Amino acid sequence: MLKETKGLKILILLSYYNRPILVRNALRSILAANEYHQNWEIAFGDDGSRIPGRPIVEDVLKEHLNKITFVRANMTFEDKIRQGLILGKLANEAMAKSDADIALILCDDDELVPTYLQGLSDFFASNPSILYCYSKVYMYNPTLQSSGEAKKRLTGKFNQWNSPINPVGKVDASQVAWRLSCCKKHGAWFRDDTREVPGKPWTKDTDKSFFENLYSKCGECHPTGLVGQFKGV
Repeated sequence: MLKETKGLKILILLSYYNRPILVRNALRSILAANEYHQNWEIAFGDDGSRIPGRPIVEDVLKEHLNKITFVRANMTFEDKIRQGLILGKLANEAMAKSDADIALILCDDDELVPTYLQGLSDFFASNPSILYCYSKVYMYNPTLQSSGEAKKRLTGKFNQWNSPINPVGKVDASQVAWRLSCCKKHGAWFRDDTREVPGKPWTKDTDKSFFENLYSKCGECHPTGLVGQFKGV
């Protein structure tokens, strides 16, 4: 039987696009994290995949469907060329509707470290003045090895920081977590789409623009001292 923990509620923004095998690993990592922290919910965003993600989620997380919201961007490739990617818009809508305290991004080729959700909840509870933060990540190739087989080394450009920073260009989306008050109170939302330069619909990276907003409105990003995810490369 699981030991019931309350803690802060965490919204997991899980983005999916045509990775049906890898996303199972991401979903199973949520089950593993649930052993330590049960106060979470998922906004599962499918970016118009040929292989829909919803049936996979319903299979792996069948005991937790009451915690999951499904969102699908029904855009063709031509739509994306004209309009840019709209994952930021979908994330904003999910956060606006959520009553969670904290949010984080989990990509379909990454996995949570089992104790990450619990660690984040404890970190934010112990540091009420910190609005957003970053953790370190284990780098691995999920097509060649499982996270359990990966060498747990904190190497690479994303793991070189240990102090408060401007996160733009320094850390990955998988490393950052934020209080939803950053969005709802301070106005640090994602851009709705990735259009920036005419004719180049994906010039403005979704994560980079969000980090720019967080830094502008909420100050520096603070280290947690945690290892948060296995980042697929």
